Amino acid sequence: MVHVEHTGANITPITFNGKNYDEWSRSFQLAIMAKGKLGYIDGSISKPSETDSNHGTWCSSNALVTMWIYNTLVPELRRHISLRPEARLVWTDIKNQFCQTNKARIYQLQVELLACRQGANKSLMEYYGRMTTIWDAFLEHDTIQSCSCNPCKCNWLTIIDARRERKRVRDFLMGLDDRLSNARSQIIGINPLPSLDLIYNRLLQEEGVRNISINKAETTPDVMAYAVRAHHGARQSGGGQEHRSEPSKYYCISCKKSGHSLKFCYQETGLYPEWWGDRPRPRPRIYVDPNATDLRNAIFVPDP
Repeated sequence: MVHVEHTGANITPITFNGKNYDEWSRSFQLAIMAKGKLGYIDGSISKPSETDSNHGTWCSSNALVTMWIYNTLVPELRRHISLRPEARLVWTDIKNQFCQTNKARIYQLQVELLACRQGANKSLMEYYGRMTTIWDAFLEHDTIQSCSCNPCKCNWLTIIDARRERKRVRDFLMGLDDRLSNARSQIIGINPLPSLDLIYNRLLQEEGVRNISINKAETTPDVMAYAVRAHHGARQSGGGQEHRSEPSKYYCISCKKSGHSLKFCYQETGLYPEWWGDRPRPRPRIYVDPNATDLRNAIFVPDP
């Protein structure tokens, strides 16, 4: 596979805006590591002398990495970052300006973690993604105390990972919206607690079922309202078997309504449907003989 590399390429989808240094720096380092050029920003690939045969290749790659850095900056930051001759120097300038010290950054992340809540307008996926970003930033700045045994025989790293997992589970469950409170209570009652991945998967299913129920509940009134309107329309048009949902070709010359003919106008003939119930039934003004073949002989006014 041939990878085309040029100065206008955006090698990471994360754009640095001055506030997301941790996320941007991790993404950028992974991207250029995949291209074998991480050494141009960490200094492990030093600049050769001008007489070295690799000098031209180094200069080309260095310029390429430098432009990749600038392409990931928002326009406002590009004006404040000096265009240095080496990508390593540009990278160091950005780090010195925007990378906070461990203690200050950890405190800020802790505040963000405590304030992170799903809320009523945020999906579970959005909430989990935000929590994951904060947890990853913690790993970047938080130092882990090593064990005293050498080589390690106490599985210290395994213990640390288990503690970190339990804390993440607690943080995640605590920030869930109340609409998932029942599922949260069930999960808390499990001993031992499942892993964070299993909890997230279970809550995703719960949210999906809940959304389906909500959509169904919101749709049902519309369907019922439509049915009521259709039923009401059938009554207004006479309720006869000639009624159709599309424009009708029938017109009653007695009640002056469309949708049925004189023969099926129950308000005139007295042939009321069952749904009319016990409501008043005015005396019909005409009578229709349904067996008559001649309309002139079929319609007559009953005797008083």
